[in-house]
Order: sequence, then C-alpha cells, then structure tokens
Amino acid sequence: MTKRLFPMMLAAMLVVFCIATAVQADAGMPRAVIENEVHEFSAVYEGVDVIHDFIVQNKGDADLEITDVKAG
Repeated sequence: MTKRLFPMMLAAMLVVFCIATAVQADAGMPRAVIENEVHEFSAVYEGVDVIHDFIVQNKGDADLEITDVKAG
C-alpha cells in the first residue's frame, strides 16, 4: 500500500517545490523548472517497485541548490 502512495506523495512535493521556487524568479535568483510536475502511474501490483524521473532544470541566473527533498 505504501509503495503506491510514495510516487504520488513525491509528485505532490515536487509541485509544491516548483511553486515555491517560481516565487523567487527575480533576476539573480535560481529558478527551478520541472516540465512534467505530475506523473500518474497506472495500476501497480503490491510489492512491485515503480520509478519515474523528474528532471529539474535551473532557468534562473544563480546557482540552484537542492538541499533537502521530502515526500509529501
């Protein structure tokens, strides 16, 4: 059960991260951009690991440092 929730919680956390980072889009600031912020998995059998890569790009003018990531 928890293996199904983890990808959804991770996606939700990334959406919140992007919104928070977009607020800092002023000149001289890092700006994290995730093209596909949400990924919905199809039906998954219990005990099967699922993986999806979220690509984070820095479109700002300063270094982007991701210091901590937590699932939703």
